[in-house]
Amino acid sequence: MSSSKDQEQAIKQSKEAFAYKFWQEFQEERGAIQKSMNELSQKPRSSIPLLCEGLLQRISELEKKTTDASRFLPSYDQRQSILQIRVLIEDLNTKKAELAPKSKFSFKSRKATGSTEKSMTVESNKIVNSDLDVVTPNNEIPITNSLNQNFQTVTLNYRQNCYINVNSYLTNLEEPGEKVMDFQISNLDHCAVNLVSSNVTIGAIHIKGLKDTIIMSGPVKSSILIHDCERCVFLIGCHQFRMHTSRQMTIYLHTTSHPIIEDCHNILFAPYTLSVPSLGNMFEAAKLDPTNNKYDKVEDFNWLRQQASPNWQTVLENKIFKDWPFLHVDDPKDEETVLNVLNEILGSQLTS
Repeated sequence: MSSSKDQEQAIKQSKEAFAYKFWQEFQEERGAIQKSMNELSQKPRSSIPLLCEGLLQRISELEKKTTDASRFLPSYDQRQSILQIRVLIEDLNTKKAELAPKSKFSFKSRKATGSTEKSMTVESNKIVNSDLDVVTPNNEIPITNSLNQNFQTVTLNYRQNCYINVNSYLTNLEEPGEKVMDFQISNLDHCAVNLVSSNVTIGAIHIKGLKDTIIMSGPVKSSILIHDCERCVFLIGCHQFRMHTSRQMTIYLHTTSHPIIEDCHNILFAPYTLSVPSLGNMFEAAKLDPTNNKYDKVEDFNWLRQQASPNWQTVLENKIFKDWPFLHVDDPKDEETVLNVLNEILGSQLTS
């Protein structure tokens, strides 16, 4: 009897050793592929197709190794490996799109208008008071128009102590949700960003390098990608959510797929608590199911054990924030306490 138990124990230890070794090698190759993808923008444009083909081959080989090893891997490790391979493929597709601008903003369902891609800066009056710098389009934030006249990519970066309202970028819209916008948001410090509007459908949001900032957004049509943020509170909804190298964050989230975090610490997740009259229409425009929310089904790429990851937890029911005062700020020049309210929310929602 003891011999049988010893044999079972030896087999178990052997499988565990194999799984550990596989995971180390998997992460090394995944990191190397990711690094090569990050370096694509530094390569000659003419070499990009061949380099992407090579990277796709490496991802395929990594996927094959995962499949071959699946009978030795715990189910959790199998799922993590598949998720990370999927992320590599998504990142490669994103890189290819970035390096091929002619196809980046193609919309087959609508007829393209105009013949060239152009950038524009809209001018209007800048509103400033003693404490608050209100960012409106005149602040020389570049807005890039695609060939489709109803699509814009808005870049918001390098701002401090700002209130930013998406409605500042809207003119002459006839139908709710007519305008489609992507947002590239980076290097904001002590800002309140209000992207909630029934006149806008948000395609995607990429966020990097934010500190002590609040972002409020309506449902997003595709994905939200976050890098290098700290001490922020986000109210966001999307199909796919990914966050990397961030800490001390509170995310009020609606997502129809498992959220992914990597190299993150002290993260709180709560259900999406946006409440506006047009919310149902906004979910419909984003093709997002309001009844399917997996905000608390987080996948931590740095945590392999069956036990819950120590890098994230959910917000206690009695601590969930439901009243977002910035949603009702229509005229920022009269809102002298915006920064005070910002600090109050951050103080109440962030853990030490």
